[in-house]
Amino acid sequence: MQGRETRVLNEIITLVSGCVSFLGGFLVVWGAVSLGLAIREQQGGAQIASAISTIAGGGIIIAASVYFGMLDTSWLPA
Repeated sequence: MQGRETRVLNEIITLVSGCVSFLGGFLVVWGAVSLGLAIREQQGGAQIASAISTIAGGGIIIAASVYFGMLDTSWLPA
């Protein structure tokens, strides 16, 4: 029974990691679109800074999801 529980936990970790990674990717794309629009419309530095912050935040979220996906579940009882 323990092997099944470990397998379910690994599937949950993979699912959560994928969803969070998707969210981070979405933020990167949204930030890139916002940056392009801010540059094209020659808006002030606040819009450009906000877009760059969104891109950076998306990158951090992707990195966190990759780290979360690498969690070690070997400590669980066998």
